[in-house]
Amino acid sequence: MSIQLQLETTNVCNADCVFCPYSIMQRPKGTMDLGLYRKIIDEAATVAVIEKLTLTGLGETLLDRHLVERIRYARRVLPRGVSIDLYTNGTLLRPKMTDALVDAGLDVLYVSLNAATAEKRREIMQLDDFDQVVGYTKYAIAAFDAKAANEGLSAARTTRRVIVKGIASKDLMEVGEHEQFQDQWQGDWDKGGAAYLHLEGNWAGSVGAKMRTRPRSACGRALSQIMVLWTGQVSLCCFDAEGAVILGDLRTQTLREIYGGPKALGIREAHMEGRRGDLPLCRTCTAI
Repeated sequence: MSIQLQLETTNVCNADCVFCPYSIMQRPKGTMDLGLYRKIIDEAATVAVIEKLTLTGLGETLLDRHLVERIRYARRVLPRGVSIDLYTNGTLLRPKMTDALVDAGLDVLYVSLNAATAEKRREIMQLDDFDQVVGYTKYAIAAFDAKAANEGLSAARTTRRVIVKGIASKDLMEVGEHEQFQDQWQGDWDKGGAAYLHLEGNWAGSVGAKMRTRPRSACGRALSQIMVLWTGQVSLCCFDAEGAVILGDLRTQTLREIYGGPKALGIREAHMEGRRGDLPLCRTCTAI
């Protein structure tokens, strides 16, 4: 079993995506304290089942002015086998920033382009920067590959890489746009390209249609993700946009105490026993 530790270092964003609950989010906005961040990373280094660190929440990660410092600290403290990744909309992904991320030890960079044209990116994300972000992303792909090659890695594109994301939804990408997006980024990411088309989620029913059935399948996020909000509170998962279900607080508790606590255990048991429908947020979630 492996666990993904996801840290929301900031929940401030410069976009207004139609598929995201950011514009209706009610919880306070802010950035994670560096001392709290180091505490969490120090604890994570002692938990062998944590195999991935994701620095992303309900915000634009590159707006965090301590981001490079955070990555450098995590890379120094965490075991080498722990992969470090982050998601960005690409607006601030200038070459200087890319170079800093690569140098700090970032393994995987996800760029949420979400469109094959400038017009569609404006429509979906309210950002007028398509050509600029495409250029930034191409620079990043070359920089990550060069770093991997310099380290003597034979499979550079699968070891240290950039993945460009788009929403695989008929409401957002029209006929032919899926293929156009994949062609722009040299094919699917799992076949050596950079394109990654993913389903549109409903953020536990806060955006889009709620599920009308009582789901029985277990959700991977509930079983293998620890989602930490910028405040240090651990929420149900990354789809719990408002932090409606809080499992604990890392300002006063440890990762082990929260993940092994009765509330978290109860949620995982419900999923493993096919009772996901008994949990209010999970019952309404697309759980992609």
